[in-house]
Amino acid sequence: MQSKTKRLKYNNYYSPVMDVIKVAPDHNNIALEIRLDLEDETENQEPVDDNLAAYGINGNPPSYLTPLLAIQNVVTTLSCLIFLYNILAPKLCILPEDPARANLLATAVMMAGISTLMQTFLGVRLPIVQSSGFVYLFCTLPILELPEWKCSSNIDLFSMGPEARTLEWNLRVQNIQGAMIIIGVIQMFLGYSGFIGKSLKYITPLTVVPTMCLIGLSVIEKGVFLMSGNWTTAIITLCLLTLFSQYLRKVAISLPVYSSRGGLFRVRLKIFALFSILFSVSIVWIVCAYLTSRNSLLPTDPTNTESKTGVLRNAPVFRIPYPFQWGRPTFSLTSVLTMLPALFVNVVESVANYYTCARYSNLTKPPKNAVNRGIGVQGISTIFASLLGTGSGISSSSENVGNIGITRVCSRNVIALAACIMIFVSTFTKLIALLITMPDPVLGAMTSVLLVLIGTVALSNLQFINLNSLRNMYILGLSIFFGLAIPKYVSTVHGNIINTKYETAHDVVVSCLSSGIFIAGFIGFILDNTIPVDDDDAVNSNTDYNNGKELNKSPNNTVDEQVYKISDYLFDKINYCMTFFI
Repeated sequence: MQSKTKRLKYNNYYSPVMDVIKVAPDHNNIALEIRLDLEDETENQEPVDDNLAAYGINGNPPSYLTPLLAIQNVVTTLSCLIFLYNILAPKLCILPEDPARANLLATAVMMAGISTLMQTFLGVRLPIVQSSGFVYLFCTLPILELPEWKCSSNIDLFSMGPEARTLEWNLRVQNIQGAMIIIGVIQMFLGYSGFIGKSLKYITPLTVVPTMCLIGLSVIEKGVFLMSGNWTTAIITLCLLTLFSQYLRKVAISLPVYSSRGGLFRVRLKIFALFSILFSVSIVWIVCAYLTSRNSLLPTDPTNTESKTGVLRNAPVFRIPYPFQWGRPTFSLTSVLTMLPALFVNVVESVANYYTCARYSNLTKPPKNAVNRGIGVQGISTIFASLLGTGSGISSSSENVGNIGITRVCSRNVIALAACIMIFVSTFTKLIALLITMPDPVLGAMTSVLLVLIGTVALSNLQFINLNSLRNMYILGLSIFFGLAIPKYVSTVHGNIINTKYETAHDVVVSCLSSGIFIAGFIGFILDNTIPVDDDDAVNSNTDYNNGKELNKSPNNTVDEQVYKISDYLFDKINYCMTFFI
């Protein structure tokens, strides 16, 4: 049997995630060997730039690989959402066994899929997952900490009965819905009016890095609290995550694949690199379930899988989220003003994710009109999420951008398929409830990895500033310091930091000062745009970042422009609709 070897490329980029070997002859009785990224035969390798994407933005991975890559993004998104609603649900007065947890999470998963499709094809058109992120959480929690929205103890809530408890959390979600609708409208106008594009020169890495770093640092305490329930389980989960994602990332497993065109293939797939989170969580979760069945875990142990089975029993098998399912939104000036810092943080995080994703995809930086569309679409998505009642707004997922940087899979088709999977899965509420029963230490360990991804995306922007500059180091350090210090001080004085006869103003100021994310970004924004830049400090400064000198790596800018461009007909229709309102 004759054979020949050739190098296979997809969309002009080489694949680092798999080897494919054909073991059955084709119709011409000629067997082809196709090897990708050979680690064991360096003399046969062609030089490959590590910065290049495995699959470009218009790349089409093989049909057997695309679903696996999509599921990886779904797992990352679900992990983030489960952790987020694990924090939010108790503040909404939802008991651990209440099926409302599953209903809220299912609604968020559906909205994540819908908003991702909108962003991928109508927004900035980069492969960025959209979901209910931590950005809005840290402005939602101060609202729910106000005296009028504080929850009673779980014992008091349980004694109320199902109808009264439902009314309690419905009122809180309705209040958040009203604030999110206003925020979404403002964000939509900021995007489609072109204001964000004109403001890009003021959004520098010294604004982006402190903001995104504090997103991760602000959640670390809650992740550690979950892990502290059983440190052994949490550490084992972290060890498995490290083993699969780092030490075994180049190990390929042979799998049989059949193609009508090419016959039977043996695929060497680097499955540990692709599914490190899924494998680690599944193994530890199964072990916890086995130990629970053997009565080896105390009922009070958070790794006991029966501690959360109530929500699984009570959740419906199938349910489709619909608008106003929790009631009509209510509007409060205090809640709207408290949410405004989240809008600022959301814009800063989204712009940073756009630039980072473009760099990972080996594209030029998004033009201003694409960034405007992206912010505008996020505003529309937040409005839709408010109508459905997710209890949060929509932001770009830094965790998934970090995933793209690790796997170098930047295909829009993969992200679009992941969005469709999320929409489909969201209707099976019982399956969503099963994910909620994940042991807390496992969830805390998994979230710590997601926080690492957020920090990685944030720190990648430091390459665009001169870290030898005392000015830049001072702004960066001061921003992060005050972002950590001021919220801690406000919490110690229990909100009595100002005295005013206007209760609304008092609540808004306290809520803003309690958000370290907003404080870090705001201080970095003000200082970087007011402190003069010395001539020696201009090297690798924010000018290169905003002008995209480091991002313009693509040899074909015309092709890149087509990536960001939507059809002229659709653009004219959107522009006409926005002009009607603005």
